[in-house]
Amino acid sequence: MSLPRSQNTEPGGNALDLPSESELPLFVYGALKPGLPAHEQLRDYVEATRPTVIAGQLWVRDGLPLLRPEEDGEVCGCLIVWKKGFEIEGYGRVCLFEPRKHYQWHLVTLGDGTRANALAARFPKKGNPVFWNSNTWRLCDDPAFGPALDEIDLVLREVERLPPSGDGLDWKRFFRAQMAYLLLWSVLERLAALCFGPAADPMQRIKRLHELEGVPQAVLKHVTRTGEKVADSRNPEQAIKLDPENAEACFKYYYQLRSNLSHRGKAVFDDFDKVHMSLRELLAITQEYLSGLKSREKSST
Repeated sequence: MSLPRSQNTEPGGNALDLPSESELPLFVYGALKPGLPAHEQLRDYVEATRPTVIAGQLWVRDGLPLLRPEEDGEVCGCLIVWKKGFEIEGYGRVCLFEPRKHYQWHLVTLGDGTRANALAARFPKKGNPVFWNSNTWRLCDDPAFGPALDEIDLVLREVERLPPSGDGLDWKRFFRAQMAYLLLWSVLERLAALCFGPAADPMQRIKRLHELEGVPQAVLKHVTRTGEKVADSRNPEQAIKLDPENAEACFKYYYQLRSNLSHRGKAVFDDFDKVHMSLRELLAITQEYLSGLKSREKSST
């Protein structure tokens, strides 16, 4: 892959241009660090990596870590040395991953004098950025992957303790389960952006969640239903079947259910069981994946 410096391949020109000195190594401090899923997009072009520190501060805007190199402080990250002859390909992947409306290229110097490219904040004081009270950004420190999941789990337990209404119209249980299910999908959409690139098309990111390491095994472990179907609320002829041996099909099922809830805002009488069971299964899958990711992230730093 060879990208001209002025080429923006994303709709609306969202992809970054290549850095002016693309022969230099890359300093990463966010989702592209080794040990995180997004790093896999760079692996084929990487010769070596090593932990390092540069001057600056970390800020966060819309969940994305931002480097402010002009501020006092230090930022922990990793230096990526490209394979000889693959620098353009490696930087091309970075440019397609990170959104140009948030980032711009900046030259940094390590303590040993090594020069490298890094992505610094574009418009650092716009869009309500928040100071990150640490010199290290970790994906699993995102509140969506901690407190949010705890609240979802709490609501699920409350729903399971509520007695059925007796008349088949379990609206109280249904709406609480729906509330938690939609929040869970907000978490998953955030995860997809950090794993596959905030600059990528949102639906394309969602369609790849089943590819994450360990997810097929977690699906097989936590999904006990077989043959369950959900239809598109706009087209009843289109139905998606739940199959624990097919992680991609399961995530299509879960997302179709999420879309039905968002678009209709109501449900037929048997939808509580679908939402409740999907919430239970998908939460368990997400928790298991993030637990493994947290261990891998810590072991790589």
